[in-house]
Amino acid sequence: EGGQTRFGLLPPQNGERSNNDNNIALTVQPKAGDAVLFFPADKDGNFDERLEHEGCAALDTKWIARIWRHYERVPPPFGLTNSALSKL
Repeated sequence: EGGQTRFGLLPPQNGERSNNDNNIALTVQPKAGDAVLFFPADKDGNFDERLEHEGCAALDTKWIARIWRHYERVPPPFGLTNSALSKL
């Protein structure tokens, strides 16, 4: 238990009930070696509010990786420099 990812506006699979606040919501239990991958927008890039989520407190180590995709290039200091991009 612990470390779940909870999508409050998505229904659970197989009629399961979330342990959080007695709400019915899709809750993904972490499993070593697995990952949760989702896209918080539709094909036109519009935010999909159903994918608002929360990370529940972990009882052990929990690894998180975020990948952001931007429509246009993000300039430094937050994006890569031309020099760094040329090395890719």
